[in-house]
Amino acid sequence: MAMIERRTRAPAFAGGPAAPAGRRVSLRLPGLGVFGDAAVYLVFFLLIGLPLGIVLAQAVMPHLFDGGTTDLSAAPLQRAFASPRVALSILHSVVLGGLVAGSATLLGGMLAFLVQRCRLPMRGGIAAMPWLVFLTPSYLKALAWILLMAPGGYLAQAGLMPRVLGEAFFGLPGLVFVHTLSLFPLPFFIIGSALSGLGCELEDAARLAGAGPIRVWMKVNGPLLAPAIALSAIATFAEVLSDFGMATTIARMSSFGVLTYGIYAAASDYPVDFPMAGAQSLVLLGLVLIVVVADRLLRRQTGFRLISGRTRPARRYDPGAWRWLLLVLALAVTAAALLLPLGAIALRAFTKTLGIGLGWNQLTFDHLSGIVLPGSDIHAALTRSLAYAGLTAFIACGFGLLLALRLEATRGALRPIVLAISLGAVAIPGIVLAFGYILVWNRLPGFRDWPLPHYGDASLLVTGYVAAALPYCLVIILSATGQLAPNLTEAARLFGAGPARRLLRIVLPLVAVSIGTAFAMTFIRTVFELPVSQLLIPKAGAPAPPIILKLFSHEMDGAASALSLASMIVAGGIAGLVWLLARRFAADRGQRRLRPAPMVETTS
Repeated sequence: MAMIERRTRAPAFAGGPAAPAGRRVSLRLPGLGVFGDAAVYLVFFLLIGLPLGIVLAQAVMPHLFDGGTTDLSAAPLQRAFASPRVALSILHSVVLGGLVAGSATLLGGMLAFLVQRCRLPMRGGIAAMPWLVFLTPSYLKALAWILLMAPGGYLAQAGLMPRVLGEAFFGLPGLVFVHTLSLFPLPFFIIGSALSGLGCELEDAARLAGAGPIRVWMKVNGPLLAPAIALSAIATFAEVLSDFGMATTIARMSSFGVLTYGIYAAASDYPVDFPMAGAQSLVLLGLVLIVVVADRLLRRQTGFRLISGRTRPARRYDPGAWRWLLLVLALAVTAAALLLPLGAIALRAFTKTLGIGLGWNQLTFDHLSGIVLPGSDIHAALTRSLAYAGLTAFIACGFGLLLALRLEATRGALRPIVLAISLGAVAIPGIVLAFGYILVWNRLPGFRDWPLPHYGDASLLVTGYVAAALPYCLVIILSATGQLAPNLTEAARLFGAGPARRLLRIVLPLVAVSIGTAFAMTFIRTVFELPVSQLLIPKAGAPAPPIILKLFSHEMDGAASALSLASMIVAGGIAGLVWLLARRFAADRGQRRLRPAPMVETTS
């Protein structure tokens, strides 16, 4: 047989034949088709479905865990609405949510207009500021404003706050003010995205018809932006209902009861009033469900298609001499929402006391030394939080990647069901989810004897963290895996690469940036996660968020500020480092794939 010698290149990156458009990336492990779907359903059921179901059952079956009876009863709900304290907390939550939805939407929309449509100096810095505000936990901002607005706080010492204003702060006005500064990034993102797609062709047509700028925005752009404005108000209202940070700080100090703190009080008092906590959880979930349904109905309405082939970029307005006033207003929002709170925490971390003024004799490093030196409670709390956050981010991102690939491989109803559950889980208040974990692993027979997770151990706390973070990780990673062409893994499979090798050598480098983003966000969120940490404190010791609140409530605000400052610096540094390493890993593997492959001799 004649031997024919050929010179070919070994494939540097196996592309393979183009796959049909309907196919997805497949990394399905052998024999795990039906079992894989069942495992996905089981994980979501144990992490999210079962805790919420038990909370709802406890609200309508008050004797479910006492005598094992499953008789339906409206007594817990009747007792909740008959209690003046609970009824007032429901009213407070609704009123506070409505006021903040209006004020935060107005502030976020105005700032989005300035960034998107006006020529301002420092526009890039102003656009980046809402992201930093959004990543700062609400309870840290609340504690910082307490340091600023207290009768002996920093603003009072500087003579910048009248006494009447300080007294009004600890009540509904103060809650609306701090909530607005904390939540305006949501409307900023939503309305800013709508503004970015709103071209100038409709404005030009209206101006040719004789309409002035105000009439153009009232009659043309306003109706086009109305869905985004409504969605901003709905999202802000839901965030206020679910917030626990403000409820346990400013609201508690002002005796302004809200639903989230009522659930915590009923679940943490002795003896624990489980039916009352379940009834309040049911009311809170009902309010959140109404908001979610309104959001879904609004999104399903026929919307305006603003971007087409004829869309022209919108022109930016030149405010002229007014630009400096607008810049001052934008910088004032930046200072109030970010610089003042962070500055107050930093000042308090390096000063001896709060009430005797600022001076060089007030400077101290004692608060920070307790964090640096091993053996102290605050050092142990920070170490535990970092360890729990790292473990949570690793588990959530790993399971999120496998789940995303599983969803990309399936063609049935699994994908829309899991996505619907994930998006719905984002709206679940953390305090309700944590209460459900207490009911399942402390009250439900069969779960109390589980080795892992076990009630009272750190394993249950980490499980609660994973349940809260998994929906975010899944959405972020799924957006990256959905962009992968199926011929990448199919060609590797034809060359004999198994599922694990295809995952590590092909898929992982391509989605490394998304995994790094999900890891960084999960790590930061977990370090500062308050409701789950507050209700699921392990016997080994509390993580940082409950310790911070405990120190503030015991007039040890210097140590609390030091722990808060150290947590922000260390958590932000670790998250940023992981994200940069993920980008570097993806870039290195991409360059390695693009290198010319060596020439090899093949004979046939």
